[in-house]
Amino acid sequence: MKVLLFLFRTSPWVVSLAAGVAVVSGMASGGLIAFVNGALTGSQPDGNLGWKFLGLVLLSLVSAIAANVTIAYFYRKVVLEMQLRLARRITETPLRNLEEIGSAPLLGVLTEDVAKIGEVATVIVPLIANLATTAACFLYLLWLSVPAFIGTVIFLALGGLSYKLLTGRERVLLADGRNRMDSVYRYFHDLTHGLKELKLSHSRCEKFLDQVLRPAAFVVQRHLFLWDVTFAAISTWGRFLILVVVGLVLFLLPQLVSFPAGVLSGYVVVLLFVRSSLLSVLDSLPHLSAAAVALQKVESFGLNVTSEEAVPNQSSDLPRTWEALRLANVTHSYYHDREDCQFTLGPIDLTLRRGEIVFVVGGNGSGKTTLSKVVMGLYPAETGVIFLDETEVRESNLVGYRQLFGAVFTDFHLFEDLLGLEVTDLTEEAQLYLGKLDLDHKVRIENGRLSTTRALSRGQQQRLALLAAYLEDRAFYVFDEWAANQDPAFREVLYTVLLPELRAKGKGVLVISHDDQYFGTGDRILKLVDGKLVADEPVQEECLPIRRKKAALETAIIH
Repeated sequence: MKVLLFLFRTSPWVVSLAAGVAVVSGMASGGLIAFVNGALTGSQPDGNLGWKFLGLVLLSLVSAIAANVTIAYFYRKVVLEMQLRLARRITETPLRNLEEIGSAPLLGVLTEDVAKIGEVATVIVPLIANLATTAACFLYLLWLSVPAFIGTVIFLALGGLSYKLLTGRERVLLADGRNRMDSVYRYFHDLTHGLKELKLSHSRCEKFLDQVLRPAAFVVQRHLFLWDVTFAAISTWGRFLILVVVGLVLFLLPQLVSFPAGVLSGYVVVLLFVRSSLLSVLDSLPHLSAAAVALQKVESFGLNVTSEEAVPNQSSDLPRTWEALRLANVTHSYYHDREDCQFTLGPIDLTLRRGEIVFVVGGNGSGKTTLSKVVMGLYPAETGVIFLDETEVRESNLVGYRQLFGAVFTDFHLFEDLLGLEVTDLTEEAQLYLGKLDLDHKVRIENGRLSTTRALSRGQQQRLALLAAYLEDRAFYVFDEWAANQDPAFREVLYTVLLPELRAKGKGVLVISHDDQYFGTGDRILKLVDGKLVADEPVQEECLPIRRKKAALETAIIH
């Protein structure tokens, strides 16, 4: 039902049109067999039988063509709408949840599961048409003989009950196979991202393919094969049941109910005709089961696509001008895979001001990146409060709060389009910074789009990511190991030119770095140990001389 509800909410007019066309097609087919049987038994008037037959054939043909066209359009529309809706749901899902799921399973949802749900669109129209045909035929059987109709319905109900009792196991096998497919997607991710390492070690490559990927794929194949076998057996049983019902009507029913021989022949002809429609209904059930399992998988990730699409709350009571953001007794916890334990950041009491450069130091796993994401509102503060001046950051203004930040992450992603930038002289300003970053001979900006991103080194891509963040002109910037891939010359530019320039513009800057030789460009240093803020100190006097390099270096670069 959830799948059908989603289809209707996605395209109510298309679904209604498809259902209408399917009903017309099914009723035309059912009417055609009733007309033929009437002509054979002599119950139809003799006048214009040929023209009536031709009319019913044309109606059935046109409605069938219309149904097929509707199916093709409906399928493409459903897949597109579902992918777009899932993309929006992903952007609205908490970052921590998405990181725990991983990118590989999410790609599986956006491709395989969306396709499985979309396949319902290819069977729903024939399903409705076949049900309409069956309904028309049964109405005709009811008109022929009420007692015979009741007996036939009883036989079908008993057969349907036995069919239902056999269908519980197949859904379990399908769901289990789909869940195990996530591990295969992760191994495919390892394959595409670890090709260099695999090529450099033949033994590692062979063990990965034979001892990691193959066993996982085999388990999935086995579960899906068992599902195929189970459903084939159930479908065969369903086909056999229809013949059993025909036999019961032909041989047993006349012993129980008295009716004319013409009625019996009519029942047999109609049941043999409707058998194809009932078989088509049975053939559509695997698609419905697969779609139900796919939808269940989507919702297990917290991506509810059957509910109404929420409109992001962009209203904000945050102050337009502010001087400081403050974390008051803030904590955030998550499960630490490597240490096999729960990691807790905080409680943190911290004030960050505009026009100030703050460095964050600490060992690996001390919580530096987690702190930065909590500051930016990407991770929730499980306890405590974040204030912007005296205004509390809440769920209602969180979207607006995040727009205050620009960032370059360790695992940054570089978009080819400079999305979300509304600077009127964007190209001119961007070209200026391309020159500062020594990228003007590598990259051009045309109509808000970078000419290339793939033919660049990781360090060059990181500088382009810095450019994109810089052009956003946000109030606060966070840089997480932003200079790790830079050579010494550009590292000095980043620390002694760009950071002071941001401070001079009144921007707040939080820098996660191990480059202690440049700490003199900052104002404060925070130190984290095991998630605890153990130090918050001003830059020591011995670090300050590096600031004197800034003016000369900036002048040399600009000129």
